[in-house]
Amino acid sequence: MNCSGCLSAISQEEYVQCSSEFCVKVLHITCANISQLTPEQRETWFCPDCRASAKRGGDNTPARACQNITQRKKTNPATESSTVAVSDCTQDTPELKLIVSELRNLRQEMANMKSEFNKRFDDLTSRLVDYDMRLRALELKEKENDKLKEQVAQLQDKLNIQSHHNLRSDLEILGVSEIPGENPYHLVLTTACKIGINLEEHDLDYVSRAGKLDKDKSQDSSKLPRPLVSSSGKQKLGARNERLTNEARQLFRVTRTWIRDNGYRYCWVRNGTIYIRKRDGREGSPTIQVRSTECLQKLTSNKDML
Repeated sequence: MNCSGCLSAISQEEYVQCSSEFCVKVLHITCANISQLTPEQRETWFCPDCRASAKRGGDNTPARACQNITQRKKTNPATESSTVAVSDCTQDTPELKLIVSELRNLRQEMANMKSEFNKRFDDLTSRLVDYDMRLRALELKEKENDKLKEQVAQLQDKLNIQSHHNLRSDLEILGVSEIPGENPYHLVLTTACKIGINLEEHDLDYVSRAGKLDKDKSQDSSKLPRPLVSSSGKQKLGARNERLTNEARQLFRVTRTWIRDNGYRYCWVRNGTIYIRKRDGREGSPTIQVRSTECLQKLTSNKDML
C-alpha cells in the first residue's frame, strides 16, 4: 500500500486512512501533517481532499479551523485614533471657515486680475496692430511721395526745356542807352550791322525795351509798370545774351556767384544750358553742365573736382 501524498510504501503502524466511505486514501502521518492521533481521532479523520470537497456552512476551504478554538477580534488603536483625528479635522471650526473664506476671496481676486490682464493685453495687441497698419501706410505714402517728387522734378525739367525752346529765337541786348522817340527795330538792326550780321526788318517778329529795376523804390511801387530809363550820357559797351526763362535766369545768377567763390573762371549759356569751366580748355579743365542748384552742391562737396 502506497501513500497518496508521497506515493511511497507505508507500514501499518505509521499511516492514517480517510474515514470517508467514498475515499480509500492512505497517507503517512508526516504527509498528513499530524504529530499523533488517538484512536478516536483516527476514526473521524478525513483527508485534505475530502475536507475541501465537503461544503459545511458555506466554507470551501480544504481545512476548517477547530470549532473548540475561540478567536478574539483585535482592535487597532491607531486606526481608532486616526478616525478621531479625521473627524475632528472635518468639523467646521471658525478658523477653518475663515481660511476657506479668505482662499475664496483670493481666488476671486486672482480671477478678476486675470480677466483684467487679458482685457488690457487684447487692447494693447489691437493698438499694436493698428500702429503697424498706420506705419505701413505711411511707408507706402513716403514711397509714393518720393515717386511723385521725382515725377514733378522730371516735369519741371521738361517744362523748363519747353519754355526755353519757345525762347530759342529770342535775344537780349544789354547796355544800349535809351533815346527819346527811338525806334527799337532800328536799334536792333543797327546793333546787328555793327557786329557784322545782315538783318532786315521783316526778320524780326517783335522788339521791345524792358524797364530797369529800381531797388530804391518801395515795394508798393514795384507792382506798377517799370518806366523806361532815359540816359543821354556817353556811349557804353553793350552785351547780348540768349533770352532765358525766369528759373534759368535765377540759376545763371546763382552760378556766377558760385564760380567767384570757388575759383572757377568761365560761366556761359548755350542753347538755354549753363556751363562752367575752371580754366582754359587747353589746360585740361573739363566743361561742366549746370542744370540745378543740386549740381553746384555736389561740386562743393566733391573736393576733387574743385
